[in-house]
Amino acid sequence: DQALTSTLKSLELKPDNPTAHMNLGWIYKDLGNLDQALASTLKSLELKPDNPDAHINLGGIYRDLGNLDQALASTLKSLELKPDNPDALCNLGNIYRDLGNLNEAKKSVLKALNINPNHFSSAWNLYGLASNAVEAEKSINLCLSIDTKDPKPKIILAALRYHQGDSTLLENISQSQYKQHPYARSIKWVSDLPNTPLLFFNRWDFFDHMVDISIPSRPFYEFGVWNGASFRYLTKSLKRGFGFDTFEGLPERWHNEKEGKYSAFGVIPQVEGGIFVKGKFEETLPTFFSKQQPIASIINFDADLYSSTLCALENCKTVIDSHTILIFDELIINKHWEEDEYKALSEFCAKHSLTYDVIAVSYFTKQVAVKLLEQDREH
Repeated sequence: DQALTSTLKSLELKPDNPTAHMNLGWIYKDLGNLDQALASTLKSLELKPDNPDAHINLGGIYRDLGNLDQALASTLKSLELKPDNPDALCNLGNIYRDLGNLNEAKKSVLKALNINPNHFSSAWNLYGLASNAVEAEKSINLCLSIDTKDPKPKIILAALRYHQGDSTLLENISQSQYKQHPYARSIKWVSDLPNTPLLFFNRWDFFDHMVDISIPSRPFYEFGVWNGASFRYLTKSLKRGFGFDTFEGLPERWHNEKEGKYSAFGVIPQVEGGIFVKGKFEETLPTFFSKQQPIASIINFDADLYSSTLCALENCKTVIDSHTILIFDELIINKHWEEDEYKALSEFCAKHSLTYDVIAVSYFTKQVAVKLLEQDREH
């Protein structure tokens, strides 16, 4: 807030300062005001079109807005102006990963590390592009060599060792100063499960495996569509899907995320094989599921909020059977994860005398896949 006040004062004194407009955009982005961030950054580039840093910022804003094509174009423009910028290359890797282009994502991240071997964000993102635990461990060890104080790679290393059959580091973490860290709490929850779930590192490999073990002749359902990236990916294999969203962003505040975040600005994606239902879940789902709907192959819960996830679970239970795979997009890792999708799933199962088998997790993407197990219940 003080930074905002100071920068606005600076622009009162010198309204055409491109750097001040760029900084203002950065501040608005940190405050979660993406519309103002976009306007300020575009103003900066109007005044100074060849500023590579402003183009990086613009790419980050477009990524937060879910406009990946514009994010890619802005970041590539920044690299055109300043080719050896590891920050821009790291951001480019993030965007390629979001787009599902993992090969280009890895090339960008490796190029950033070649320029700056101590670029922590690139080393961390390389872990998120791994295909197995051994490969991931190499990237995490690189993170640890760059920053010995950050607890995240220490905890993730313990998790990777656990998934490879060695729980020594995980036991040490559970007795350390980091035991209440959200990463540690998440991994402790996983380690307490009856069976160790499969481990993945990016959402696309995660989705691919879930499709492989699903019944592909069935449609999928997605609660929380946003820009349609996951929906489009799933339709490549499952062909037919139902998507539910307001397309106006979060209906209420979600911890530090403001109401309206993740808005598609009312734009419904155009996806062949997709049927979309626009509106608040509590208003649209009872009507939709009051009629018989086909049993789901996969249900992707990406509504983030406890209330929205619980509403989706309660209304779609008629399309779930023992073969349906439920994917929760933000179930673990977040600071308040126990209060969100995890809480909704737990309460839903308790109410309906159900339990669940966790079949896969990703600590990088925060995804968890489960199958519901019935107890004293018949469909």
